[in-house]
Amino acid sequence: MPESRGDNNVPFYHPKKTPASNALTDLIHAVLRMNATVRKSGTRLTRDMGLTNSRWQILGEIFALGERVTVSELARHLGLTRQAVQRLADEMVEDGMVEFAENPGDARAMHLIMTEAGRSVYNDSLEREWQWTNAVAEDFNAEEIAHAVALLTALTQKMQND
Repeated sequence: MPESRGDNNVPFYHPKKTPASNALTDLIHAVLRMNATVRKSGTRLTRDMGLTNSRWQILGEIFALGERVTVSELARHLGLTRQAVQRLADEMVEDGMVEFAENPGDARAMHLIMTEAGRSVYNDSLEREWQWTNAVAEDFNAEEIAHAVALLTALTQKMQND
């Protein structure tokens, strides 16, 4: 009989799973819980700036990808649908954080770029982010965190290749 966890008696482990497979299941559940917590924390940190966590991610990706990207490129990097990113981009254009610009390589796929207001909000959000991550990381050493990053990166790559 599979091992059960929690009050709802839902089995997490199949009897044929290896110990490493069980540990991976636990890690996946921990990552999902952490993702939800990070998203809520990001929104809490930047809500008064007109940013949700999703908008903050959009600004961060525009910055990371060179400040001239298409909606499709953003969607691929964020793992979201083009339609979801388009909706966010349209809202952010209305709020003056980003704007569409001509794309010399493809007239149909406009570039999305940060406005001065968007850069200012993004820079201000980074001030809050470093303070928050410093506080969260204070009980851990950089080597522990780097090992976790390496493991998650390797697992992600393996999953993407399956």
